[in-house]
Amino acid sequence: MEDLIGEIRFRIPDICLRTTLIAGFPGETRDDVEELKDFLARQRFDRLGVFTYSHEEDTSGYALDDLLSQEEKEARAQEIMEFQQDISLEKNQAKIGREMKVLIDRKEAGRYLGRTEFDSVEVDNEVIVQTKKKLEPGDFVMVHITKAYDYDLEGELLS
Repeated sequence: MEDLIGEIRFRIPDICLRTTLIAGFPGETRDDVEELKDFLARQRFDRLGVFTYSHEEDTSGYALDDLLSQEEKEARAQEIMEFQQDISLEKNQAKIGREMKVLIDRKEAGRYLGRTEFDSVEVDNEVIVQTKKKLEPGDFVMVHITKAYDYDLEGELLS
């Protein structure tokens, strides 16, 4: 899999790669969590989601013993997201100074919030757009990125 990810990044240098993980799957050990963090450190995904395992009927994992407490599953999910936070911040900081096309989603607290072509609504980065110009949800605008946060960007509207 790592070779495939490398090949994709080689062929499409500006690609945004995302993945979603399950924390606390039956049989998961502390060593598995550490191995996963090592994998994430090497692959440096642009976007990452983590859900906790839930024991659901009619799934392949249902027959397995679900031995971890919900609290442990949530702690592992949080640990993985905290690990990803530094990666996300670094990747966002690399966008400072770039011009990005942003889809405006809404106005909130006197500022506009949108997302780039790389971001899914409600789960990924938002772009805070600074402008006095009136914008509407659904507008596409070009934004000069001036600040980066763990999971969001901020920028100024270009004309």
